[in-house]
This record gives sequence, structure tokens and C-alpha cells, in this order.
Amino acid sequence: MVDAGSTRWLSDEEMAAWLPLIHVAMRLPAKLDTQLRADAGITHYEFMVLSQLSQAPDRTLGLSALAEAANSSPSRLSHVLRKLGERGWLVRHAEGRSAYAELTDEGFAALDGAARGHVEEVRRLVFDHLTARDVTALRAALSKITPGLADEA
Repeated sequence: MVDAGSTRWLSDEEMAAWLPLIHVAMRLPAKLDTQLRADAGITHYEFMVLSQLSQAPDRTLGLSALAEAANSSPSRLSHVLRKLGERGWLVRHAEGRSAYAELTDEGFAALDGAARGHVEEVRRLVFDHLTARDVTALRAALSKITPGLADEA
């Protein structure tokens, strides 16, 4: 338990940065989810799974690596893989004790179609409001925060 006397409270400046960060962290995924559902019939999470597979060698990842990359529990990932597999967008296969997911050509085409609207929405919601200097500062700040969010092994 943290001693109330030793709590490092946020300064006014930190609070002024923290509250908008939380707002973005909560609202942006919902906005992207709404756009992808309307335009492509998939969730933002499904888009991220397809995207991770598309970037992997041979469009194939082990399920544990995919769950980590997608920041997912194995059960959530399994449910989504089943759903995407039913659409013909990926296949699952096993090699020994390891299980893999592989993006099909149909899945890649679906991702490509969804990506166009997704990128436009990301640009509209985020990058259209930032200067090149803002983007550089955002990248620098996030690169300092991201390592602390990684799951411990």
C-alpha cells in the first residue's frame, strides 16, 4: 500500500496532459471500431489481428505471438480467429506442439479494402490536427511510455 504522505500527486501541468491522454485512449478505439464496422464489417480488434498477420513472414504467426502482438487473451484471440476463419480470411494449422494462424489471400484483400477507410479515419481523427513537429513530439513521448506498458515475462 502507498503511504498517502509519499504519494507523488500530478502537477497541474501533468494533469492537463493526463486528462486529454485518457480521453484519447478511451475514445479513439471506439471511433475506429465504429468506422471499421460501418465500412468493412469488422471490429478494430479484428483489423489489428489481420494487420499483424499481414506484416508477418509468409503472413503467418504463432498463436502466442499473435496474442501478444494483438494485446489479447488466448480465449479472445481464439474466438476472433474462429470468426475470421469462417469468413475464409485465415487458416489455422499446427506444427508439432505449436499452433499458427495464416492470413489467406481473401483475408489480405479484405484487410486492404478495410485499410483505406481506416487510414482516412486515423488521419481525420489524429494527424489532420497535428503539425509535422507535433507528430515528431508525439512519437518521442510515446516511445518513452510504451516500454513501461509491456507485459513482464
